[in-house]
Amino acid sequence: MGDKKSPTRPKRQPKPSSDEGYWDCSVCTFRNSAEAFKCMMCDVRKGTSTR
Repeated sequence: MGDKKSPTRPKRQPKPSSDEGYWDCSVCTFRNSAEAFKCMMCDVRKGTSTR
């Protein structure tokens, strides 16, 4: 009777860090490196709003 295994909860996986170190251009959606201050494709500055 003592052989029953208690159900275990799956361990929480940390979010994949694949997005770290990049930012997506708000105009053309190109994924730029975090060091880039403007988009490598369309030259829009990082953080520029499309509004």
